[in-house]
Amino acid sequence: MIPGSRLSGRRMSVLFCANPGYFPHVAVAALSAADHNRGSVLDVHLITCDRDEAAEGLLRDSLAVAPNIDLTIHQVPAATVSHYFVDGFLSKETYLRLFAPMVLPDSIDRIIYIDSDTVVLDDLTPLWTLDLGDNLVAAAPNYPMLPDNIGSERLQKIGLEAGQPYVNCGVLVLDLARWRADRTTDRLIRFVERQGARLMFHDQDAINVVLQGRILLLDCRWNLQVRMYICDRRHFPREVAETEEARRRPGVLHYTGCEKPWLFRSQTPRKGYYIRYRRKTRWPDTEATRSLSPAQRAEFRLDRELSLIGIDYLQVLQKMRRAPAKLAGMVGLDQFIRSRQ
Repeated sequence: MIPGSRLSGRRMSVLFCANPGYFPHVAVAALSAADHNRGSVLDVHLITCDRDEAAEGLLRDSLAVAPNIDLTIHQVPAATVSHYFVDGFLSKETYLRLFAPMVLPDSIDRIIYIDSDTVVLDDLTPLWTLDLGDNLVAAAPNYPMLPDNIGSERLQKIGLEAGQPYVNCGVLVLDLARWRADRTTDRLIRFVERQGARLMFHDQDAINVVLQGRILLLDCRWNLQVRMYICDRRHFPREVAETEEARRRPGVLHYTGCEKPWLFRSQTPRKGYYIRYRRKTRWPDTEATRSLSPAQRAEFRLDRELSLIGIDYLQVLQKMRRAPAKLAGMVGLDQFIRSRQ
């Protein structure tokens, strides 16, 4: 038995950074990790700026159902990150992971950082035992490489050398001891302050540029963006080919983009995984329906039930709307062929 834990097994440190509004999603991600790592104790660390005792209580109660989670919440002053550039998509909390080496005890020399909008679907031991060598961090390539956002021209303007990979920072294996020794946080913060609004993906851009050459690439199954399930081979041939196995057997699903699985009429793929773990938390789905009409609430509940069995009713409706046009096109083609015979 490991001292202080509730079961025997490997002990792994896992990090989340979020404001109280995202605590329900932290609970989902943490419970999914606990469910797929039952032979290990997960020391879950949460770094946040805003104190909300009610939300913290719900989070602790939610995670209490998992006997292999030990939760520690670290409060940092909002002024630590409030002066960095943010926009309507990413909040100040995205910078908190850069401060993990300073906030967490020196006794923690490695940690697995996981974004809150994820579900873990496999044992994290391969990440925990990964040999980082001289690298400061391990991360998976960013797929899909949307040219407007992650195009080579923009990245080279902010300092990423040609040929260097661009990783998504939703899942990171951090060598905290090496970060402290190399004063990595200081270098990243100086870059963030210098670049400001030129950083489309904020600290993710900073990590890619400042740490280039010292990032170990993970298999993309450890941070699979769910949008890869709807990317077609014609527009994303490389991404589709390189994520084929990951899509069959994802280790961590990442709900990137605006279509979050907890939203009404969300069209994000594989949201059933999120819903399954959300129902284990102290935040029921009904919280998302308060501003909806009775008919919309019924639609939301139907969506939840269908998603649990892998059916996306919005995609079904979309195909039904397109069916008449497709049928008319097929009939027209058939008539054209006959006229040519």
